[in-house]
Amino acid sequence: MNNMSKFTSLIYSLLIMVLLIGCASNNSSPLENEELNQQTDTEEKANETALDYDGDGGFLWKVVNGETTAYVLGSVHLGHEDYYPLVTEIEEAYESSDVILPEINMFEVDITKEEINEMALFDDGTTLDEVLSEESYAKLSDIFETHRMNVEDFKQYQPWFVESLLTEFVAEESDLSSEYGVDLYFLQRALEDDKEIIELETIEGQYEMLTGFSMDTQVETLEDYIGAYEDQADWLNRLGYNWVHGNSNRDSLVNQLSDSFEGVDEEYQQELNDNRNINMANKLDEILQSDNGQTYFAIIGSLHTVIDPSVLSELEEKGYDVERIY
Repeated sequence: MNNMSKFTSLIYSLLIMVLLIGCASNNSSPLENEELNQQTDTEEKANETALDYDGDGGFLWKVVNGETTAYVLGSVHLGHEDYYPLVTEIEEAYESSDVILPEINMFEVDITKEEINEMALFDDGTTLDEVLSEESYAKLSDIFETHRMNVEDFKQYQPWFVESLLTEFVAEESDLSSEYGVDLYFLQRALEDDKEIIELETIEGQYEMLTGFSMDTQVETLEDYIGAYEDQADWLNRLGYNWVHGNSNRDSLVNQLSDSFEGVDEEYQQELNDNRNINMANKLDEILQSDNGQTYFAIIGSLHTVIDPSVLSELEEKGYDVERIY
């Protein structure tokens, strides 16, 4: 894949970045970690049936205020074609909805290579090899070579941007694809059905978040990611499997997502999860309080329903009865 296509597909890698940070934060390889070697029967089955993505997964909640209803779907940003159609409860919730609420409306993102460069390039002459350890930079170079790219072409880019490229590499190596992501699945249908689409977040806000991290935090997370890179595609495949088979064993997905945040830099968790969940819950609260009689269908990453303060726990704190539908 050439450099220009890397830029145009960066938007998708930003959305999955949060899902992969946690696994990479563990400096030891998952294959060497004693706890991860003691996998549950479900996890072992997932590894044995890596191509079995036809399941009963998805997680759906319902919140009502007066005449206004909000469904909240815990989704995944990368998926498999065998996911669809989803279970009846989820499909019917979408059909009954007037307004679709994705994290970001990917079909209206308009950002140029020049705008990304303005945010992603070092602005003081620093280069990537100067902030990374020699070992990490050498491993990074090998990863880029595997994808027929030269790390030297990206020396002027900050660590957060390079990490987003690595998450895209991981997606390419996995069984999953953004093409079959649950959010894109419903966004495409919403366009075809002429449903209103309102973003819960903005791509500008996500860029501001990523560019706001301290350099120490950026370097630490990128080096951790590089160290665990070879295991990331398998981790992502297991995530996709656990999601689509989650209704029969929800704990597998919850445990994987919860474990992925063990040891994550506090600044990252605060910005990538906590603050975003609070903001999304506040937006849902505003919608529900408007009580305009419409039905809403929110599509958020499953992580945002698991790690407290989650979107769901924040809504409960506000006094709503959050009902598990599926």
